[in-house]
Amino acid sequence: MKKLGFGEKLREAREAKGYSLDYIEEETKIRKLYIEALEQETFDLLPPKVYATGFVRRYSKCLGLNSDKMVDQFQSLAYKDEPFNVEPEIIKEKKFDSGFHIPYRNILAGIIFLIIAIWAGKLVLTYITGSIDVTDKQTPAPPKVEESVKEPAKEPVKEVPPQVEVEKVVVMIEARQDCWLNVVVDDENVFTKTLRAGDKQKF
Repeated sequence: MKKLGFGEKLREAREAKGYSLDYIEEETKIRKLYIEALEQETFDLLPPKVYATGFVRRYSKCLGLNSDKMVDQFQSLAYKDEPFNVEPEIIKEKKFDSGFHIPYRNILAGIIFLIIAIWAGKLVLTYITGSIDVTDKQTPAPPKVEESVKEPAKEPVKEVPPQVEVEKVVVMIEARQDCWLNVVVDDENVFTKTLRAGDKQKF
């Protein structure tokens, strides 16, 4: 039996399970471009070694292959001119949500910014509606009573509160590199998508 190469082994395992490239991309969060590069062994299209090794490990596990052996085989082919190093343990334990690592600080800063923006919008709305309530509760002036002739009291004219247009808070997010973005507002998931470098998204 012919011994399969690294890329052939991945492709045949995928086809045997009936998985399409789109399905693998959705399941592993690895871009189709990189999946094809692994199967065709065009390793020059892959990102840096740390990310590429993580792709091989996730793809192998998705196909039910031995991920450690596939990683060793991949590194011996893609980085044969480099000294062999065991993959750092931190990479094995880390879970990637996208093809590229997003700094934790950027995610935290984005979440904090959204929370502050929402809170500020609610504060403005509360202030405006509170002012309208105070205007509505003002007591109308009592009718004038003359000594000679009594005039029936006039009904106070109800003031119609002006319609206040609440200013919307708009948040613009621009991706500096390919990344996965998940936005949650008031415990509700309102946006989940992979952004490409240069993509902009308003909320």
